[in-house]
Amino acid sequence: MAEFTIVTPVLNQASTIEACIQSVAIQNADVEHIIIDGGSTDGTVDIIKKNEHLLSYWCSAKDLGQSHAINKGLRKATGTFFNWLNADDELTKDALSHILSRAKPTTLAVAGQCKHISEKGEELALGTAKTWDSLEATLGNYSMGQPSLFYRTSSIRELGGLNENLHLCMDMDLWFRFLLKHGQSAVVSSHEVLSQFTVRENSKSTRLAAEMEKEKYATYHALAANLKLPICLTLFFGNYPIPSQLGYQMSAQFNHEIFLANFCWHLMILAYQDEDLELCQAYFDVVKSGNRLSKTETLLWKTRIASSQLLSK
Repeated sequence: MAEFTIVTPVLNQASTIEACIQSVAIQNADVEHIIIDGGSTDGTVDIIKKNEHLLSYWCSAKDLGQSHAINKGLRKATGTFFNWLNADDELTKDALSHILSRAKPTTLAVAGQCKHISEKGEELALGTAKTWDSLEATLGNYSMGQPSLFYRTSSIRELGGLNENLHLCMDMDLWFRFLLKHGQSAVVSSHEVLSQFTVRENSKSTRLAAEMEKEKYATYHALAANLKLPICLTLFFGNYPIPSQLGYQMSAQFNHEIFLANFCWHLMILAYQDEDLELCQAYFDVVKSGNRLSKTETLLWKTRIASSQLLSK
């Protein structure tokens, strides 16, 4: 049994796949690297064949999308920890040995930092699967650095792998299901940069940014489907139908008000920026009821909204 399984789903990414393979090959850990190619025609397969001595398994055949490809790799995984690395992602030096140094027997996931860089190598941002002071706050303030989030393989198999009906936010859905089942006490967070992602004009997340936002809010709609929602959220989620076979189960201890307050905090800011003060006030009322804001912040937002309303008259 390997310490890690890394699955790389790929389709027509000849310009980046070799760097991805090499970043896994140089790790100081027992790692199996599985590549699931979706039938590339641009030379990607030739590069995979050139580097197949560094791989545990690879195949090339048409599939049903990225989530399906990752699940195909998951079925072959023997590693204790599991993650997928897209063809334009790379692990940093000693990333896997750092994970082993942080993981305990009870650890079900290790979340590090993922560096976003430009095609010129400039650092643009850092992302991570951040945990807050409560499960509800973590879910409401969703953030992700997927290439740097490593799960214990057994825990992902228990969840049934990725939802193949999702093609852009499958990492978000998996994270939500994991947290609702296991809680965040099983997650070890690290400030170490474990991977990097190159932001390109033709990358999937750039080309399909609008579609990704729709899938993100549709996933949140599924998460909030059984909650008693204020009118502002009922109207908001009406724009984002729930995808097929997407649903979540929450325990009786799940605090709905804290979750909705944290989620609405982001919508409140967007509404304020759009100068929709009536909607901003509605979201503020939800945020206030869930103790998302300190007393000082509450007073600040009350003043901010009131002042803007006066100026707009």
